[in-house]
Amino acid sequence: MSEKTIVTDQASEENSNESARVEQESETTRRSFLQLAMAAGSGLAICSMVPALARESWLTQRPNCDPAAGGQPLQSIMEIKSSGAGPTKTLKAVIKVLDEEKVYLGSPLTGQSAPSCNTGRMRYFSGYDASASSYQRKVWPAVHGIPGPGPTLRASVGDTIQITLLNQVNVKNFPNTLDVAEHGQACDQNTTFGTGNTYPGNPMFENPPNCFHGSSSENLHFHGTHTSPSGISDNILLNIRPTPRLPNGQPVVNEQNVGPIFEKIFAYCMHGHQPLLWTQWPPEWQAWQKKLLIQYDNTTPWLGQSPPPGGNGPSVLPQDEQLWHQNQEEMADHQLPQYYIGAYPTCFTIPKWNGQSTSMGQSPGTHWYHAHKHGSTALNLANGMAGALIIEGDYDATLHAYYSSKGQPLQERVLVLQQYSAVLGLLRAEGKADLVSVNGNYQPVLEMKPNQTQMWRIINACHQAPVPLNTNPPNGLKWVQTAQDGVQLNPQNYNPDPNAVTNTFPVPAKTFFIGGKWISTGSLAPGNRIDLLVRAPSTAGDYPVTFGGSKTILMIVRVTGQAVNSTPFPTQAQFPTMPGFLSDIVVPVGMVKREIRFNTTRTQFASPTPTPIPQGTPFGRNPSNAPLPFIPNAPPMHTINGKQFSGEIDQYMKLGATEEWQLFNDTPAGGPAHPFHIHINPFQIVEWFDPTLPMPSSGVKMAKPWVWWDNFALPPGGWVKMLTRFVDYTGTYVFHCHIVGHEDRGMMQLVNVSPSGTSMRHK
Repeated sequence: MSEKTIVTDQASEENSNESARVEQESETTRRSFLQLAMAAGSGLAICSMVPALARESWLTQRPNCDPAAGGQPLQSIMEIKSSGAGPTKTLKAVIKVLDEEKVYLGSPLTGQSAPSCNTGRMRYFSGYDASASSYQRKVWPAVHGIPGPGPTLRASVGDTIQITLLNQVNVKNFPNTLDVAEHGQACDQNTTFGTGNTYPGNPMFENPPNCFHGSSSENLHFHGTHTSPSGISDNILLNIRPTPRLPNGQPVVNEQNVGPIFEKIFAYCMHGHQPLLWTQWPPEWQAWQKKLLIQYDNTTPWLGQSPPPGGNGPSVLPQDEQLWHQNQEEMADHQLPQYYIGAYPTCFTIPKWNGQSTSMGQSPGTHWYHAHKHGSTALNLANGMAGALIIEGDYDATLHAYYSSKGQPLQERVLVLQQYSAVLGLLRAEGKADLVSVNGNYQPVLEMKPNQTQMWRIINACHQAPVPLNTNPPNGLKWVQTAQDGVQLNPQNYNPDPNAVTNTFPVPAKTFFIGGKWISTGSLAPGNRIDLLVRAPSTAGDYPVTFGGSKTILMIVRVTGQAVNSTPFPTQAQFPTMPGFLSDIVVPVGMVKREIRFNTTRTQFASPTPTPIPQGTPFGRNPSNAPLPFIPNAPPMHTINGKQFSGEIDQYMKLGATEEWQLFNDTPAGGPAHPFHIHINPFQIVEWFDPTLPMPSSGVKMAKPWVWWDNFALPPGGWVKMLTRFVDYTGTYVFHCHIVGHEDRGMMQLVNVSPSGTSMRHK
């Protein structure tokens, strides 16, 4: 996962039919960069550069930063759906990474109660349906200048997903951030008057690659999918650099010139094949990428040393900083190289269960996708670089059929929760938590008819905030949970009478019995998803949905219009049948058991009293190049098993194995509840200890049938035991804390699944 590039002159798309407000800033060398204290190091974006092809406006509001703003209608996010003839279909999408100046609401400033108005450059996802004709094509977002999620992707189990990812970020708009942080002082920095270099400290309390660095490299993670972690599937070990730009401003790499090449790759994928080696790419893709990578190496300055004119080399970069050299090393190790420029194809078939006990299928449900570049995952999510991935199947069909039989078609609402910021908290003068928005709006209004039932698919795509909905729905509103983390509940855990269960979160998934009551562990920590059936009251009015002990308003349900007949929630007998591969995991004899310990500790750092910055010193600069003053309080360090992410594989598993992991949160009470997330395979929590609940220190066993998760918040000072199966797919992937700022700063490990379960080298 090494990424050893630096900023060079690469660009965003600027087609003739696109809006272009590109700021032309002088190129920043590594030396000049290192002389900058980057107060805006993670601030993002350039102008919008999406083809003006939209025929319909989903996002109707113009940018509005009135601190009193709220109560705007809930936005419906554009969907890209699978299509085609036959029982299985194909979802074909183009997703671009672009950037622009955006306006957004932030937390109140000190002494203020109303949200603050903020602006900043942000990267974002733009997308459209590649199967639609150019005339019918709709491009998301339809309105620019305000943040929001990417387009919703909707497919069914058995369908194939094909995505052309185009990185058209203009790195000239981010002169104060390096693309990577592997060597030297390449972390983003923030200097505040009177305190000196507050991040990452001097001496540095965080070191590359485990620090914030606002990367222009991107990739895609499909959170909740059971698919391959390798090749062109759910591979987050890739780094796709922005495309260079021609002298006329056009991108070198675009959907027109990669389209014919990617069609060959997609056709290969449709026959069940994945490129796992460089030589398995089409020859023209190999040649083009080699040319672009060498050009990058030959035109990139190093420590103030400019490369020879003409772009023919030799490179002034050290060999281990050259992208093509690193790709060659991985080829020699029989690995798929990780560096590409401008574009990358994604293709995988959503797996149906084959009926074998040694295999799993994809659970239909509410999943999501997001950028997953180590060091800037939090920044990407804070910019809104996430979107819903809805995978349909028998679960959805059964619920829709039930309500249709009652004469009340079930309306779905996809609700993407996000926190927006152009600059992360540790890089700001005031490190207050960012506000939580829904589908791009702060405290929006969701309309329902009296007595209407809707299905809410809620995705916590926040980079930091848990969103625990308060214990009871608003007066008159009724809801029940049907799924957790994209996996339906077992009918025995589904309870159509929400008043029969006392919950720490208002969902009826009973998990264990304590103090005479069933307690639920339903969760909306960062990365979690829940599905709810929600029934409106018969009385018109506004019903605020709140979360957290402070009763913060998430959104307002406005009951209005013509009443419909009230339909009861499905009974357990009417609830979708649990697929066979989602039966409780059977514990085998001789099962491997592991202990994984998450911990947040004080950084051991000498901290003399800081020296004030002399009056008149330019903010964010250190002209004398003298050491910046120490800081009195460094932020904490986040580790797994006592160490930070190293790029080396930490855990080796055998294909087909069932394992028990005991996940500890050694952080003392009052610290963060680290959400454990592992890619590719879901898991079941079978035992739990939370020191804040009245339970023995030996923990409490969960009641069967167990709930499935792919993300679970570990209670501070507590632990959980989980069972998981490493079936169907070999390869290297990760688990990490889904407070992704912790992941960026080191709370992540690499795992490898192989037929032997033995050590393999990963670079």
